[in-house]
Amino acid sequence: MPELLFFVKKVVSAFLMPLPFGGLLLLLAGVLFFRKHKTAAKALLIAVLMIWYVLSIAPTAQWLAGSLEYKYSKYENQGVNFVLVLGGYHRSDERLPLSSLLSQTSLMRLMEGIRIYKLNSGSKLLLSGYRGRDEISNAYAMKLVANSLGVPDKDIILAEQVKDTAEEAEHWVNVVQNRPFALVTSAIHMRRSVYLFEEAFQKQLSVESPLDEQLLIPAPTAFSGSGKQGFYWKSWFPSANNLSDVKAAWHEYLGLVWAKLQSDERVTP
Repeated sequence: MPELLFFVKKVVSAFLMPLPFGGLLLLLAGVLFFRKHKTAAKALLIAVLMIWYVLSIAPTAQWLAGSLEYKYSKYENQGVNFVLVLGGYHRSDERLPLSSLLSQTSLMRLMEGIRIYKLNSGSKLLLSGYRGRDEISNAYAMKLVANSLGVPDKDIILAEQVKDTAEEAEHWVNVVQNRPFALVTSAIHMRRSVYLFEEAFQKQLSVESPLDEQLLIPAPTAFSGSGKQGFYWKSWFPSANNLSDVKAAWHEYLGLVWAKLQSDERVTP
C-alpha cells in the first residue's frame, strides 16, 4: 500500500503542474469546440494562454519562489554534529565524468554540505536518496563525489532506501536524536523539509520545536531567484526558466498541503 500511495501521489502531482493541467484544459477546449460550444472553447483557450503567460514571466516566478526560498537564512557557522544532505537527482553514465554524475541542484546541495562538514571538525556527512530507475542510489552517487573531494568513508552515513522527504525525516531523526544537525536542501524545498522534520521530531522523540532548541539548523542552497537584482524589460517576456521555477514552487506548495493533510489524519481520533 505505501508503494501504491507513493506512485499515486507522484502521478496526481504531475498532472497538477501548470503545463500538464493547462494541456488538459486545452483538450477540454477542443472537445467544447467540436461540440459546437465555440464561445466557451475560445474563452477557455484564452484563459489558458493568459495563465501560461503570467506563470512564465520573471515577476511571478520570483514572487512564488521567493516566498519559499527566503523563509530561512543561510547557514551562519553554528556548531553541528551532523550535516544532512537531502536526496536529489543523478544519472549514471560511463561516458560522463564524475562531475556530471549529479544534477546541478544535487551538486549544489552536496557542495554546501561538504562546506559545512569541513567547518565542523568531527562531524558526519549524512547522504540520502534512493535508486529510482538508476543502477545506484542518489545517496551513493553523492558519496562518490564527496569521496573525490576528500571526504573519507568513515565520515559518511548513507540512507539508500528513503524515497521522499517524509521518509528521510522519519529515518534521520532516529539517527541524529537530540544532537544538532544542519539540514541542507534547495532553498525552495526548505520550508516543506523543516515542516516534515519537525513532525518527525514530535512523533518519534517528543521534541516540540527542534528549531528553537537548535537541534535543526536550516542550511538552504541552490537559490533559483535573482534576489535583489530587480526587473528589467526582458523580465516581462515568457521564459522556460521562469516556468520551471513556478513549477518547482507549485510542487512545494502542493507537497506542503499534502504533508499537512497527512498530519491531520494522524492526529484525528
